[in-house]
Amino acid sequence: MWETYGFDNTDFLWAGIPFTGGIGGQQRAPCGALSAGAIVLGLCHRCPPEEKQKAQQGRASARGEAAELVKSFIEKFGAISCLDLIGIDFSKPGAYQEFQASGIWQNKCDQYVKFVIEKLYELEAKRSVVKGSQKVIIYTKPGCPYCVAAKQDLDERGVEYEEISIEGNPEALEKMMLFSGGKGIVPVMVQGNEVKVGFGGG
Repeated sequence: MWETYGFDNTDFLWAGIPFTGGIGGQQRAPCGALSAGAIVLGLCHRCPPEEKQKAQQGRASARGEAAELVKSFIEKFGAISCLDLIGIDFSKPGAYQEFQASGIWQNKCDQYVKFVIEKLYELEAKRSVVKGSQKVIIYTKPGCPYCVAAKQDLDERGVEYEEISIEGNPEALEKMMLFSGGKGIVPVMVQGNEVKVGFGGG
């Protein structure tokens, strides 16, 4: 994944070293493959912190995708802690040598790594589909700072959109009220069957 995402800085590789056997062999922690996957998701959504709206969206997306990764991992393997998954307690003398000799790392750990990598590719594919899907219809009104921020966010993420102002447009106002459930809040963003009401506090 390091190569796939173009993380050229080898510091990223070293950042994953402590996640062996949970965290540093402390097996009450999550599987190292899962922890590394969560880090990758954070890096995929990284952006300059001064770009506040984009950073807010990036944080939400990273958390959401990490939650999906963990949920799917539990559904597949029944647990996330290293100890529960492996069944060998590294704190006991000779346990790590037993682990290496047993081949569990091939039968189990390699499967965990494979699953996480495949899930990351799946999430990446979903991201690409969303980015390339039909354009967003965004209902706005003049002087609304949240509308400006929402359009800026769409621009920065390269999302195609059509802006419809409700000012002096009864038909647009009626549709906006319908989409917002009568809340009368702008912006309202519609993409296919997905509707988002408000943006960044609006």
